[in-house]
Amino acid sequence: MTEGQTLFLILSLLYLSECVVWMGKRTVLFSARWGSGYRIFFASERFGNNRGGLVLLNPLSPLGGNFLGHWIPLSISPDGVCAFTLQTIGDTGRPFQTGKVLRFEEISDSKADGKYLWLNESRFVKCGDAEQAASLAEWIQQLSSKSAENREAAIRRTWAAQFSKEDALKCHDRVRSLEAGIRWNCFIFFILLYGVAPIMANTYGLIRSIIPVAIVMLICALFISVSYFYAHKVLYHSLSNDRLVNFVKMILCPPAAIRAADLLTLHAMSRFHPVLLANIILGSHNEAFTRAVIKDMHYPIRHDLTDPVALSIVSWHSACEINACKNFLEAEDSTAFRDFLVLPDRDGVSSAYCPRCSCQFENRLDECPDCPGVKLLLFSDS
Repeated sequence: MTEGQTLFLILSLLYLSECVVWMGKRTVLFSARWGSGYRIFFASERFGNNRGGLVLLNPLSPLGGNFLGHWIPLSISPDGVCAFTLQTIGDTGRPFQTGKVLRFEEISDSKADGKYLWLNESRFVKCGDAEQAASLAEWIQQLSSKSAENREAAIRRTWAAQFSKEDALKCHDRVRSLEAGIRWNCFIFFILLYGVAPIMANTYGLIRSIIPVAIVMLICALFISVSYFYAHKVLYHSLSNDRLVNFVKMILCPPAAIRAADLLTLHAMSRFHPVLLANIILGSHNEAFTRAVIKDMHYPIRHDLTDPVALSIVSWHSACEINACKNFLEAEDSTAFRDFLVLPDRDGVSSAYCPRCSCQFENRLDECPDCPGVKLLLFSDS
């Protein structure tokens, strides 16, 4: 192996480590790769556990983009909160959940520590990102101070805000304008680092090339990290710790600066519901994802909750989310909410089907073998 190839291999390993991120099972990635349109990715089952998994971002940053969408990691009703939700999107299974319950009368303190939400000085749930944890902490604190009669209206207003397309479009345009220049600077740095530097090392030798290459790497990383710092401050004003950590990391490890644009966009729109993000990012190709989400809402797989208070909170939360989603889709004149009720095309011999996954069966079973807890429906009954 030549010296240029050795340098290329070392830099590639450093860079690829920055392209892999950990993603929870309540999160969906909208990623455009190789210049094509956006697609949906979920946490890897092979490289993960019962809480989430690894996912590979687009290695060539300028030829795409990446946005994350998060579901709320807990259920909220006018009575209290429960560390349990019904979502199982992406066939990755339901994440591990404690099912802990707190009534609002019992909540004395609500705060965020990184990605974790703390209630009554105890860690309650892990959120998708620090911003979601902070907003949930503030939301629960506000609900705790309200009367029981006013909580329902406040919760429904927050759900409506998650489906505000006008606010989401403004946020999307703002993010795009801030990251556009940074993304192309990252691409230029990518060409210098993985095209010019190995050629120099191969032509002049690694010893003679290492200092000029290091100087160029430092200058480029410093320029990109400063641009990232100010753009991040505009988008995430309160997350000063994350901003400083990434700024220092890009200077100390220059290949990490190539991912600066993705560090800006990944969590920029995560406060909006994934169905709304799919509507904006995927455009006309969002119907399949939206129908899958709606079916998951209406036909959740079996869970092991038995506490009546927890069941009440989770059921109310799910119904509130369904209503907010329905209102949004009706306003958009989307067919997704109506289409999920349409029968699948019968194969001619089957007598029953699963309303969640649409699989068909010749014999009447109690429930779908692929969707535990979901009862099959007869074509004749439907």
